[in-house]
Amino acid sequence: MSLVLALTVATIIILIRMMQVDKPKENAKPVLVKRYVHPGHSWVKLTQDCDVVVGIDDFGQSVIGSIDEVKLPHLLHRVRQGEVAWVVRHGQRVVPMRSPVSGRVIEKNEMVLNSPSLINRSPYGDGWLFKVRPTKINLQLHNLFTGRVASRWQDSERTELARCFSGTPALMYQEGGVLLHNLADKCSNAEWRAIAGQFFLVDS
Repeated sequence: MSLVLALTVATIIILIRMMQVDKPKENAKPVLVKRYVHPGHSWVKLTQDCDVVVGIDDFGQSVIGSIDEVKLPHLLHRVRQGEVAWVVRHGQRVVPMRSPVSGRVIEKNEMVLNSPSLINRSPYGDGWLFKVRPTKINLQLHNLFTGRVASRWQDSERTELARCFSGTPALMYQEGGVLLHNLADKCSNAEWRAIAGQFFLVDS
């Protein structure tokens, strides 16, 4: 009887191990970073400390071109959502950028100050600009785009940019639909003023 019991237990153990081996391992799900985008082409990302990181979105840096200089707000300076908070420069083109949130600046990205081209190379990574301790952040987020709404809006912005160059489409895109490098250099002053006003909300 004990021999039969031992064989039964051994069989059960073998079956359990076979089931564990055959069971496929679950792939780790990627952690998606939720960003919010301002109509002036800046973005914010919330941190674990409830502060926010601010940067320029990919469309914005592409339109501006190679960024030669960035002037960020001073530490502890209060920025206000929708108001000009920093300035970027490409050649003779200067673009005042509007803050996506309100609050006090608590940290600046020194790497970007020393190497502004980081904004072009990594707009959502090392090219972030500064951190803000926001006020009433939940209310402010309602004024920003995120998720599918942000994607659809950015698609519409690309369409609008194409309309700006409807007479000279070759100036806008390289082969494959990629935005032409340093597009700003190919624009007349009047064209650039129109682009800066429409896409970066720069006052004329």
